Amino acid sequence: MKFRIKAGAEVDFLTKDELNQVLTDQLGPYRGGVRYKRIPYSGTLPVTVDAPESGFVWSVKLVSAAFDARSTLRVFTQTTDPSSLVGHERTEGAQHVVSWADNQLILFGTQPLIVAGSGEAEHVAGLMYVAEVPVGREWQL
Repeated sequence: MKFRIKAGAEVDFLTKDELNQVLTDQLGPYRGGVRYKRIPYSGTLPVTVDAPESGFVWSVKLVSAAFDARSTLRVFTQTTDPSSLVGHERTEGAQHVVSWADNQLILFGTQPLIVAGSGEAEHVAGLMYVAEVPVGREWQL
């Protein structure tokens, strides 16, 4: 957008749309702060739920599951190896929900979360809640 200044000089200013486009092109996904996501999942146990895209970090807040009440919910990262266990229900017949405090469970780019059950459960459907930031902004979580 151009304006005429009384001194006779011509100045070119960006419009709001032009500025927004420049910021989007230059900063892309790094613009803004924390994004909160609700990620549904379902399948045969164990289920690989999801992972942050490359260049992003997640702070996992909660994982819920709907399956056989006689089973307990177990949550792993990367593999279902016992050393990868990051959360589990304390008792059978619970609500099938595991939650973490801020920055207690952090997933880095392409590191998946795996939901499994103990007991008779075969199929599961549920939700995962995460806070997402670009790599380098973990302090915002």
